[in-house]
Amino acid sequence: MRRHKIDRRGFLKLAGVTGVATTAGLTGLPSPLKASTEQEAKKGARFLKYDRGVHSPNFCEMCFWNCGVDVYTRDGKIHKLEGNKLNPNNSGHLCAKGNAGIVSTYDPDRIKSPLIRTGKRGEGKFKKVSWEEAYKYVHEKLNPLIEKHGAETLATFMHGTGEPYPHMFTMALGSPNITIPAYSQCMGSREMAWALTFGTGVSGHETFDMAYSKHMMIFGRNMAGAVQVREAKDFAEGLSRGSKLTYIDPRQSESCVNATDWLQLNPGSDLALALGFIHVILKENLANMDFVREYCYGYNELIEHTKEYTPQWASEKTGIDAKTIERVARDFAKDAPNVVAIPPRRMTRYGNDTQTVRAIAILNALMGSWGVPGGIFVRNKVPIDFPKEEHPHHPKARRADGVGEGEKYPFAPPPLGRTNGIYEATLTQKPYPIKAWLLYGTNPLSHSSVGVNDIYKAIDNLDLIIAIDTQFSDTVMYSDVIFPESTYLERYDAPYIQKDKIPFIALRKPAIKPIYDTKGAFEICKGMAKEFGLEKWFETSPEEKVEELSKLLTKEQMETLEKDGVLRFEDVEPYPIASGVKTRFKTTTGKVQLYVPDLDESYKKYGDDFSPMPKYKDPIMPKEGEFRMLFGRTPHNSHARGQNNSLLLELQDDTPIWINPVDAKKLGFKHGDDVFLINTKTGYKSEHTEKLKVTKRIKEGSVFIHHGFGHDSSAWSRGDKKGIKENWFISDGVDPISGAAAFHNGFVKVVKG
Repeated sequence: MRRHKIDRRGFLKLAGVTGVATTAGLTGLPSPLKASTEQEAKKGARFLKYDRGVHSPNFCEMCFWNCGVDVYTRDGKIHKLEGNKLNPNNSGHLCAKGNAGIVSTYDPDRIKSPLIRTGKRGEGKFKKVSWEEAYKYVHEKLNPLIEKHGAETLATFMHGTGEPYPHMFTMALGSPNITIPAYSQCMGSREMAWALTFGTGVSGHETFDMAYSKHMMIFGRNMAGAVQVREAKDFAEGLSRGSKLTYIDPRQSESCVNATDWLQLNPGSDLALALGFIHVILKENLANMDFVREYCYGYNELIEHTKEYTPQWASEKTGIDAKTIERVARDFAKDAPNVVAIPPRRMTRYGNDTQTVRAIAILNALMGSWGVPGGIFVRNKVPIDFPKEEHPHHPKARRADGVGEGEKYPFAPPPLGRTNGIYEATLTQKPYPIKAWLLYGTNPLSHSSVGVNDIYKAIDNLDLIIAIDTQFSDTVMYSDVIFPESTYLERYDAPYIQKDKIPFIALRKPAIKPIYDTKGAFEICKGMAKEFGLEKWFETSPEEKVEELSKLLTKEQMETLEKDGVLRFEDVEPYPIASGVKTRFKTTTGKVQLYVPDLDESYKKYGDDFSPMPKYKDPIMPKEGEFRMLFGRTPHNSHARGQNNSLLLELQDDTPIWINPVDAKKLGFKHGDDVFLINTKTGYKSEHTEKLKVTKRIKEGSVFIHHGFGHDSSAWSRGDKKGIKENWFISDGVDPISGAAAFHNGFVKVVKG
């Protein structure tokens, strides 16, 4: 069986509101303008306009799109953020989250010094300690666990730019249990499906060429609402150029406003709709046969396979009229190859997610969308021969999450791991004891995949929880030792090297010295490693990595990088097929795999879930009186990072529960009613009521809430009780191929407050 490589770097990044943010007028923040008279105010305004202050280059960490940021300081204080115009990730724009980055740095509630727990877990009682005391505490607690259970007793969770350092520390100790939640709780099934089909994942920075597309077919990906800036910009640009938009989602999100067609399908039936489209395309000979003959494997098998998936059949499953399915399929094919079918980013939904994205990938293949303008562009590497970094030998112990050759999830990539599998292993203490967690910028209590009650039980099985973070998230409050990380505006990080349509290198330099007693992830992990005699793996600091990079660049290139904060490599080809470049795909067959032979063995052994071509299976359905719980992002929020941010909280006045008018009428509810949610599996009732939003923008039989709210942290002075934590209501399913989670098979009842 060929292993499809989805590595950690490539998966995440390889290493809206636009404009600028200033701190003027924000209570508790450094104000660039303290004028006592109108004349002084005007003078100050002129000063602001022409003298921004001292510039330092950076890239944003308010989400992990990592937009380029120009940071300006005055008198040692940050007063303005501007989008870097040359950075391909954002071309000068910043979203609301990026603009609010100053507030997170000057947040009085952030973690300000190393801490060791003194009370019960979750009580929020800690004592301030020195860095040396904190490092020694980790050694004193972790070393006996390693001696008793082996290094694999430590599991590490990572999310953020500083990932290489906890990763290095964990590997040096000898534990294989390193996991990136973005795989199993977000993009894993999507990446797996793309790799099985095209030989490469979509990547954290998606390769959909929306700006030049003639027809965008989007399956539940909220381009305008989730706000990765370049994507939102490309999406808007494509629409402004006249692109058609077929938007497929049970909810009318922000992205749906300008849709040519909104297909409000039944939740969990995306695969049925995609198969219906494929049936029409094949039956009516609408495929791009030049591309199919040259580059695709399994076309004849696909024809036979999809004969049963007629538009009439798809209509019964999706609730979309058969004639509409036929018309949309024809319209999509009419504009090929400059079209693109786009799967969701967070593809942890119904448990058939890999096969659903496989069908979406096949739609692109049949259109010949790969490597052409308006379809799927090809990422290019930064054209520099970087020296191979030395790493510890890969630990020999088997992983605890079922990932790896011969394990339950052989297709899942070991460099990313299954976060849900680590939770399960910690809960059951099988296949061996997991007794310690290292959390870098992650928050299992806010968004996990085994249910909140089980997460608390899993935490009870731990003898040590180490947290590296900037904020007191719910899980940080349960930690035994806390290391305060400097915010991205206060620290160096290694050069940001991005493989992309226009590959580039970006710099992060501290705009200010750390306000509190904080350090970067490199220094923190080096301090822990030194206690174990492993400091040799931390010889080169992020600042020194910039110096190393300068030796690989020309003098002119380094001057450009230092001045602009970004170095672009424009002489690349993102459209190889359109340019006539013969392409071999990194699949088992060397072609785009409509039929995946890699799945043959598992198909024979385990059945239809592993079919080499996507087979439809009905999703789990709610019982009478139950509603399917759906959730998604709001443009102003990214996980827990914005939940104590005063600017972002002002933009999110409420967090209502969406319900269809038909369902509201049956229950006797009206718009604005206060309601509770009850998990019909566990009986859990939401801690407080939320307002009901009665709207046709959500499909009957479902309710919708915004993700990332409802936190319990007592250390936050604002925002901690706003909204409902979806973690209490989501399902704990698993996609059998990717091993990633399935959240949307959770069901609730809605009751009056």
